[in-house]
Amino acid sequence: MDQVLLLIIILAVVVLANILSRHLTAIPLPFFLIILGLLLALLPAYRGFHLDPSTFAFAIIAPMLFNEAQNSSRFWIGRSITNILSLAVGLVVVTVLVVGISIHALYVILPLSLSFALVAIVAPTDASAVNSIFEANPIAEEQAATLQHESLFNDAAGIVIFDMALAAYMSGKFSISTAVGMFVWEFLGGLLFGAFIGVMVVSTRLFLIRHNDDTPLIMVLIQLLTPFLVYLLAEKLALSGILAVVAAGLVQGSERDKLRLTSSRMQLVTSNVWEIVSGVLSGTVFVLLGLSLPDVIRALDVHTNTQITIPKLLLLGLFLYALKGIIRLLWTRFLLKRRTKSDHIWRDSLVMALSGANGTITLSLAFSIPTMVNGHAFLLRGPLIFLAAVVILTSLLLPTIFVPLLLPSQESTQPRYKWVRRMIQAGISDLVAEKEYPAEAQIVIDSLQQALILDATPNLRIERQIMKQAHKVESQKIREMYENGRITEDEMTYYNKFLELNHFSADEKVWKNVWLRIRFSLHIGTLYKDLHRAQEAFLTAPVALEEVYWREAFEKHGEDILPIEAAGFEAVMDYLKRNSGENGVETNLVRRFYRTRHRRIRGGDVDPNMVYQLFMRAFHAEYELIQRAIAKGDISADLAEKLQQRISFDEITYIQNSESYR
Repeated sequence: MDQVLLLIIILAVVVLANILSRHLTAIPLPFFLIILGLLLALLPAYRGFHLDPSTFAFAIIAPMLFNEAQNSSRFWIGRSITNILSLAVGLVVVTVLVVGISIHALYVILPLSLSFALVAIVAPTDASAVNSIFEANPIAEEQAATLQHESLFNDAAGIVIFDMALAAYMSGKFSISTAVGMFVWEFLGGLLFGAFIGVMVVSTRLFLIRHNDDTPLIMVLIQLLTPFLVYLLAEKLALSGILAVVAAGLVQGSERDKLRLTSSRMQLVTSNVWEIVSGVLSGTVFVLLGLSLPDVIRALDVHTNTQITIPKLLLLGLFLYALKGIIRLLWTRFLLKRRTKSDHIWRDSLVMALSGANGTITLSLAFSIPTMVNGHAFLLRGPLIFLAAVVILTSLLLPTIFVPLLLPSQESTQPRYKWVRRMIQAGISDLVAEKEYPAEAQIVIDSLQQALILDATPNLRIERQIMKQAHKVESQKIREMYENGRITEDEMTYYNKFLELNHFSADEKVWKNVWLRIRFSLHIGTLYKDLHRAQEAFLTAPVALEEVYWREAFEKHGEDILPIEAAGFEAVMDYLKRNSGENGVETNLVRRFYRTRHRRIRGGDVDPNMVYQLFMRAFHAEYELIQRAIAKGDISADLAEKLQQRISFDEITYIQNSESYR
């Protein structure tokens, strides 16, 4: 029960951190997660929290790496395999040797074997840890691909070296032949075993597809279970579970090429599920880091050696990060092969060096250090975990400061949202001239305008002011009609009641919604002496019912609300047209509210087939705009792909919700 409650709290913390990061974009998401995790650790129930590294690697690291691997480009892996192996193996080995010897020379209290183990812990990189920075400051495609694929393979190299160094410390002896054999067995064996299991799983999924058993429940669950199965079996065989999971993920990615469009719906469902799972898992990692920091500090308190102090460990951790970064900078500058020439080689190398952030694997390895060695408490465990934590936090902080200074902002190079607006406006413009089916065209136009609104952030205060002024304009128009003798006093009185209720329900607040449901159900039940109609009224949204209610109420008194509403509607539309100004988003919201009211109160059924055709026509106009833009070179292929993906999602959303337009 306690573990379930902790999981629920962590999920809530991940949600809160993601909300905060969207509004405070200067701070990367991992910092919000770590800080909230640290605050969580202050609660009495979690002050003694201890992270189980084996559970952490199995439940979080394995599915995360599986997802990263299945989304990786095998084209880029094949194209950059030399660079990937250079960074994932060569750089890791050199860093462990050079930095490990330097750490031992500076801080002799750490044996050489433990110095190697410490550097092996911080050698694996976590490119996803700085993704939030790259979203606003994109790096070159070649750099991004190299970083992503490096982080898939260097985990295994770091883990194998860590295991060897720790075994050497515990046994007191080291054999080079044993170490090489262990490395080959875990590294190559893990890759081959994971690939074999991956092929078996893919074959099973293809078999199910051929026999029409490819329901989302079956297929998605098989894919979600795969990384756990592969990791467990590989660890039982003393292979690298991490590399086995990566290999299985790469094989899983090949299934998409075999399926092509034959199971597009399944691929869409799967990608959406994994997007959520991956976001939750990566967020959970940093929450657990913050939650574990007090445990790191407590581990230092049990050490009695006066040479082990927090200031000294801080300096040693910063030295470790700096020396590791210098080696990485020189390695990427002189030993990486570049397919595309750059005028900023040192800048690009510095970005690659800073992007070697630490995260999930480093945290897992640090907490996997045993508490007991040869029957005695391992007192150096606390200092080693603390040093790893210093490197993790430093590697997350420095890119936040320096990467934005080194790279151009996305706004100047990827005007995505400007083209989204142009694209939607193209669909609207194509339907404005529709004369044969104006009601159906207006439904589509209103929906497209709503998409424009969702891409912006309306000011609620300004929206209320515009709504209030529109209400005043309509009231004045009704008063003018009464004074000119066009409507009676009763019609003016009852229509003003309709306007007050309409204005009251405009913002659709929950308490207003409940109150109006009760009011309408009582009114209609009393008016028609029909309990069934009263129940239907309560279950119908007030914003959709009030127009019908008032039209019927006017008809019952031998009056017609439609010409009165039409005059008020035209007055409001004219006012909004003349006074939109700089508040276009807020004005569109108000305009859409009045157009919806106007359509509902007239009570005419629309032709759903024509609504469908007009939606498709609008989407086609959006596609044509993107095709013309990419043909002229106005946008990049990457941006065109994102825009066309948005149109496809809009089409799917309409098809799934087409009933609401009937």
